[in-house]
Amino acid sequence: MNQLAVTICVLLSASTQLISAERPNVLFISLDDLNDWVGCYDGHPDAKTPHIDALAKRGVLFFNAHCVSPICGPSRAAVLTGMRPETTGVYHNRGKYIDYVPKAVTFPEHFRANGYRALAAGKVNHDLGAPDPRLWDANGPDCGLLGTPFVGDELRTLHPGERQVVRRGKLNITLPANGGLSAIDRPNNKWNSFDWAPLDVDDDEFPDGKIANWGARQLGQKQDKPLLLALGFYKPHQPFFAPKKYFDLYDIEKISLPLTRANDLADVPPPGRDLATRPWTSGTHRVVVKHKAWREAVLAYLATVSFADALVGKVIAALDAGPLADNTWVILWSDHGWSLGEKEHWGKHVPWRECVRMPLIIVPPRNHAPKGFRPGTRCNAPVSLLDLYPTLIEACGLPKRVELEGHSLLPLIANPRARWSEAVVSTIGRGSHSVFANGWRYVRWFDGSEELYDLEKDPHEWVNLAGKPGHKKLKQRLAGHIPEDDRLRQFVRHGSLKCVVPVAGAPMLFDYHAPFGISEQNDLAAERPAELEAILAWLAKTKPNARRVTMPEKQ
Repeated sequence: MNQLAVTICVLLSASTQLISAERPNVLFISLDDLNDWVGCYDGHPDAKTPHIDALAKRGVLFFNAHCVSPICGPSRAAVLTGMRPETTGVYHNRGKYIDYVPKAVTFPEHFRANGYRALAAGKVNHDLGAPDPRLWDANGPDCGLLGTPFVGDELRTLHPGERQVVRRGKLNITLPANGGLSAIDRPNNKWNSFDWAPLDVDDDEFPDGKIANWGARQLGQKQDKPLLLALGFYKPHQPFFAPKKYFDLYDIEKISLPLTRANDLADVPPPGRDLATRPWTSGTHRVVVKHKAWREAVLAYLATVSFADALVGKVIAALDAGPLADNTWVILWSDHGWSLGEKEHWGKHVPWRECVRMPLIIVPPRNHAPKGFRPGTRCNAPVSLLDLYPTLIEACGLPKRVELEGHSLLPLIANPRARWSEAVVSTIGRGSHSVFANGWRYVRWFDGSEELYDLEKDPHEWVNLAGKPGHKKLKQRLAGHIPEDDRLRQFVRHGSLKCVVPVAGAPMLFDYHAPFGISEQNDLAAERPAELEAILAWLAKTKPNARRVTMPEKQ
């Protein structure tokens, strides 16, 4: 090798070492379906989450963080691409973001293009963490079968009354463990996902345990490049199976049920009632209460939260003991929340606090904290998961991207009272939105119906003030924050049907009362042409100017 080549190699090596030394690492931890039932958020009096609580004391706890959409696919697509569903067209769980916006540059791709090594395990992108070579240099363990130790058809949905005994290794259980609520509410679902029970197995028997171990190993190694490490834990997503020791943390006789109000849906518009009372992501509140399973389910959810908390603790301990301890940003987030009986709802995909609000904690590196940062602070500003992409690239000194629709959170990390946006918006399917701003929750449904809650006086969102006098200007101001999808011209509600009329292309038809109708991923236009034709004929006859309309049921 000649002297010039040697000099070039030395300079390249020095450059790589300089980049590694100057640019911070990122530990990106996602949880699935975690609401505010975390100790530092005071969402449930019985929650035991010492490791997440300790992490919050090291960073900034964003108390009013909201998801972009309360369903896995669009939420995670927004985090990865930095763009809203109204831009990407990702409103549901069908397919992947790349199917809709093939030219999008995700934040892992942006990091890789700027000298980072990007590693991931578990469910970061949707599709249960399936490896995606576009995003990551390498992938660790996946989520297995719904985040459980079960395999094959061991977790399949059985007919009512049918049982299956699983005896394999340390597993010894009869399924379904909760009596078969999935078979009652969701007989067409392939998997018995609305189930729960303690399993007498170690943490490492669960996919999430393997993900935590793999992540800990990466954090214990020296890196020749700055590292982006994304760990997507499946818990506390249902089914609520967890090692027995986490169930043992709670006493069934002392478990607190969520605060609810009888007939809470009475003042909620029809689209909201449809979403709240239909089974899709889980069972129905009616069936849970009828089978006297509410308290058991709440305990099981808390147990899975504590399980996830322990795994977070293991990863953070590995970071603290390893070579990256002083130079790593830590971001802990959930893709959205989850309801356990509030507003007679179980699951997600609704516009209320339990589902659209979720934990977000950001901890700066010990040697790269923004000026003014104080550990253990709480930020009350309304922020969005859409803000993660721009935050990450500014924190790491990467080039900005003009297509991003969020804002860097660094000003709030430096000063939680810094000037910030008034409102944050979550999208619930096509044309429906939830707006949080200045102590108010405003919901506008695809048919134009509304909800309005004064969160200072009514933190549980029990009294809909949308129809009360004196709130017109407030509703108009809050509605001004709602993004519109310019590809969609009009939305029509007709009973349980939702018709979406695009600017170009064929109209779409969804039925909230049909299996999976809540997700708006199964277009029924070809299967129910007469009903679609009736709606289109009514539109042609009446020519309503409004973008969101309701067709009378009797014509």
